[in-house]
Amino acid sequence: MAKKYSIKEDFSMMAILMIPVGVAVNVVGGQLASLLHLPMYLDTIGTIFTAIIAGPWVGAVTGMLTNIVTGILNPVNFWFIYVNVIAGLVTGFLARAGWFAVWWKGLIATIIMALVSTVASAPAVVYVFGGVTGSGTSLLTAVLMASGQSIWASVLSVEIIWTTLDRIISWLVSLGVMACIPDRTLVKFSLGELYTKKH
Repeated sequence: MAKKYSIKEDFSMMAILMIPVGVAVNVVGGQLASLLHLPMYLDTIGTIFTAIIAGPWVGAVTGMLTNIVTGILNPVNFWFIYVNVIAGLVTGFLARAGWFAVWWKGLIATIIMALVSTVASAPAVVYVFGGVTGSGTSLLTAVLMASGQSIWASVLSVEIIWTTLDRIISWLVSLGVMACIPDRTLVKFSLGELYTKKH
C-alpha cells in the first residue's frame, strides 16, 4: 500500500528550518544571474530542493517567500510569485510520486516542471511587461520580436529553452546537495527516505 503524506508531515522541524535556507539560495542565485546578465534565473534552486526532499507545500512556501523577498528589491518579481509557487507544487507532487528517486525520471520530471513554469509565466511576461522584463532572456526575446516574430512566439520560444536549462541546473545542484546529506538526516524530511543510500 502506498504511503500517504500529509501537509503536517511535510512541515517537519527540519523542513521548516530548510525553508529560509532555500529562500537564501534562491535570492543569491537570482542576484548572481541578474548581475552577470545570464539568460537564466537561478532563483528556483532552493524551491526545487525543498520540494524534492520535503514535498509540494514546503516547496510552494519557499517559492512564495523568495519572490516576496526579491520583490522588495525588484518589484518585477512580485508578478511571478505564482510561478515559483507552481514550480514548488509541481516538483513536490512529482517527487511524492517517486519521479526524482531515479535519475532519468528526475530529468523528465524537471522538464515537465520547466514546461509548466514557462506556460504559467508567459501571460505575465506578455500582458504585464510586453515581452521584456529586464531579465537576461529579455534581450533574446527583443531580438526575435524585432525580427518579426510575434510576441507570444518570441516569449515562449526563448523561455522554453532557457527555463528548461535553468531547471535542469537547479535539479542537478539539488542532487549534488542530497548526495552529501547523511541518511540519518534525510529521513527527517517527509520524502527524504526516497533518496537514502539504502533505498
